[in-house]
Amino acid sequence: MRNVFAYIAAASVVSVSAPVAAESSELRLFQRLAVFHDQLLSSDDKRTNPKGLSGMVLRAKESSAEGRIKYAKSLTFAELLEKAGSREEQEFLYSELCSSLKELAPKFQFYSFFCPKTGKVWISKTKEVQNPYLIDERKTGKLIG
Repeated sequence: MRNVFAYIAAASVVSVSAPVAAESSELRLFQRLAVFHDQLLSSDDKRTNPKGLSGMVLRAKESSAEGRIKYAKSLTFAELLEKAGSREEQEFLYSELCSSLKELAPKFQFYSFFCPKTGKVWISKTKEVQNPYLIDERKTGKLIG
């Protein structure tokens, strides 16, 4: 009887911990996006370091049943972002990546914004508008989710 109880207890721990791991890999992705957003804000015209984003998107894709399609689409943008050769390419690909993930952001208490002047999207940890695309107009943008 003791072995049966140990087996049931171990099985329930495994089934409970799996969704937590999935959520944490997704959360880490959104935290990394916030770091990249901050890098764009602080570096003005210079390229920033998107290293590791595609791996994080892949892990989130593998661990999330509900967001699998969104993560599959965003994986392409993350891979291209890591290979981008210019700041303009990085901004475009970051915007596409954020646009593909904007509906999942609220689940992790992140916010999506839209820049009406550039048509680009970004994800931030705060509700404060901090536009990474317009150096002279950091407060230009609209909260979309």
